[in-house]
Formats: sequence, C-alpha cells, structure tokens
Amino acid sequence: MKVTPPQRPSTDLHYGDPDYADPQPLEHELRRVGEICHQCRRCLPLCPAFPRLFELVDATDREIDGVAMAGFDSVNELCYHCKLCYNHCPYTPPHQWDVDFPQLMRRHQIARARRDGIPLARRLTTRTDLLGALGSLAPGLMNFGNRNRLARLVMEKTLGIHRDWVQPSFHRETVGRWFARRRAAGVGSSGSVALFTTCSVNYSDPAAGRAAVEVLEHSGVRVEPVYERCCGMPFTDTGDLDAARRNAERNVADLLPHVEAGAVVVAPGPSCSLMLKSEYPKLLRSDAAARVAGATRDLMEHLYHLAREKKLKRDFAQPLGRVAYHAPCHLRAQNVGFRAADLLRLAGAEVTLIDACSGVDGTWGMQARFHDASMRVAAGLLERLEAAQPDEIATDCPLSALRIEEGTGRKALHPVVLLHRAYGMGAA
Repeated sequence: MKVTPPQRPSTDLHYGDPDYADPQPLEHELRRVGEICHQCRRCLPLCPAFPRLFELVDATDREIDGVAMAGFDSVNELCYHCKLCYNHCPYTPPHQWDVDFPQLMRRHQIARARRDGIPLARRLTTRTDLLGALGSLAPGLMNFGNRNRLARLVMEKTLGIHRDWVQPSFHRETVGRWFARRRAAGVGSSGSVALFTTCSVNYSDPAAGRAAVEVLEHSGVRVEPVYERCCGMPFTDTGDLDAARRNAERNVADLLPHVEAGAVVVAPGPSCSLMLKSEYPKLLRSDAAARVAGATRDLMEHLYHLAREKKLKRDFAQPLGRVAYHAPCHLRAQNVGFRAADLLRLAGAEVTLIDACSGVDGTWGMQARFHDASMRVAAGLLERLEAAQPDEIATDCPLSALRIEEGTGRKALHPVVLLHRAYGMGAA
C-alpha cells in the first residue's frame, strides 16, 4: 500500500502546537490516516465512525481524495472517544505510519469547536460540578425533574438529552460532606491515598465513595479525599480545550503535594483516571503533570496492587453469588487488566466478564440525535447481561451504569460496593 508520508505526523503534535487545529495540516492528516484505515478496515465493527468513513470512501471513485471535509466532520461527530480502536489498530506508535485515530478525532473536535463554536446546550451538559452542586442542594427537586416525563421532553428539546436516557440521582450528603464529619480510620500501614472522588461519585454515587474509603481503610490505607473540580474529560467531548486545561492545572496543583508526600492518587472512575494518567501530561506538558500522572491508579487497580503486595485483607464474610462485570472502554484503554473481576473472584463471586461497549462515553450516547446509534452499540452488552442472569451487575463506569439501567431496568453497582458488602460491612 502506498501512503504519502505526513508533513508532521499527528503523534508529533501536542495541544499547544500552532499546527494542532490548523485546518490545512489537519486535513492532510485526516486523509493520510483515512487512507490507512480504508485499506485496513479492521475497526469496521467497533463504532459508527468507521462505517461512515468507509461509506464515504466507497461512494467516490477517488477513494479518500474524494471525501469532502464535511464528510470528515460527519465521521468526527460519530466518534465518542471510547479508544477501542487504538488497541485494535496494528499501526499505532511506534510504527512507520504512526496511526492514533482517537487523538486525531480529538484534534478534529477541537478544530471544529474553534471553527463553529460550542452550542450553549452542549456547554451546559459539561458543567458537571455546577449541576452536581445544585443537585446536592435540592436533590428531591432535581431528581423529580430528571424522572418527570414532561420535564424530560422539555430537556430533550432544549438540551438535546434523549428522554429515555437515565439521568443520575443527586444526594444531599456528598462524599466530601460525609468524610468531613467522620474520623479517618486508616493508619497508613499500607500506604496513603489521595482519593480523587470524581464528580459522578461525589454527587451521584456517594455509596461508591464511602465504600472506597472504608474498604481502603479496612486494609490500613490512610485515605484523604482530594476533589474540588471535574477532571475535565467532559470539556474534551465538546472541544473546549481551554476549560479542560484550566481544570487540569488546578487539579495538578491540588494533587501534587500529596504525591510529593508519597500518596497514590486513586480515582474510582476509569474516564477520570485515564484523563489524569494520559491527557494531563499532554495538556500541560509539565513535570508536575507527569508526576501526578505517574502516581495515578484506578481504584480497583490500586486495590489489586494491595492484594499482590499481601496488604489487602481477605476476611470476606458475605457471599456475592453470580456477578456480571462490565469492563469499561476507558479502563481497557489503560491496559491494566480486569482487576475488578479478579478482586470479585477473590471475594468469592462467580464472575462473568463482559468486555462490550455501552455506547455512551462522555455525553455522546445521551444526546437525542445519537441515541439510536448509541443503543445499537450497546446491544451486545445488554444481550450478554441478559444471558448471564446475574445476581448483581457491576461496572466501574458511572455512565455505563446508567446505560445498563436504561436497557435492563437494573442498577449496576461499582465493584467496590460489592467488595464492601463481601467484607460484611453492611450498606455503604
């Protein structure tokens, strides 16, 4: 296959590079990578973006040269940044072709945002901390509105969020408020953790946050929640690079003193741990960001490390039965293994591992215009959950949990909540 070498490969660029969102080098890179993908087509079944790309290529006798930029825009709209294609692709760096399709789609998204602007409705959906803070002040009112059919129809018309998408619940007692009124029990014999609670856990799933703290403390880990703001991942969904960078800078400043004191940064959400590990060094290009990234682990990844080091207590007292565990895309992108499944088996559960995409990834799957396509992506996950007939469903991803609830009517729990139960600690 003949491929024209790039003027500057996408992998050589960073977010602050003047060529990063420049239309001409971007188009060159879209065509270079598009030609390679067209000749390969291994990623055809992964998501709607690739079928759309190949449909455009096949519609012209000029192949990739015949695809207009408007066509590439439509491909970009269908990419929801699950990152599955990166691990599937045989040409990722280091390779003479250096294909990084997820990074290229992020670059294209940022360029589109600069060219077209970001609609107000889309900006509002990314303000997760603002929504969480408001929801925790009046959870009854917010939860009622999120479940009222008329309110959901209005939300679909104004914000573009599909009426059937299950909205998260809000709680008055956030993880931060709960922790502030109790005495820490971890003595630090098994190290210390800076718990980056995440907006989803802090405001909408505090049971997972409480379970994380108590499970870690049960094995002698000293836990200190360090969470003031979102990791910034939602901003990257809309191409709001400036907002993502601001959050990254402030979070690194908050977390670095804990890292310097020897703490591990632990996040109970795979999108957030991926953001801290992979995107912060690219966004900030600083030693501080690199140090925080190097000290970051996903929650179940860290608990598995404790188990490997013989520091995790194994005094499990409560059987868990059959558990269907969904492995989120952003956790698989970290290449750390299926640690939640390993730990649930250690606790005595009969685990069915389901490594299928939920089709949400950020705000893409909740949008009305992409909802049907999103449900088609999630069909395999929902079918396999139904076939497993589990006693409990678990997933580390809060958005996947909402998709599972939408598709099955059953709540999916963070695996640390099931570990908490296995220890016989009662309800978190």
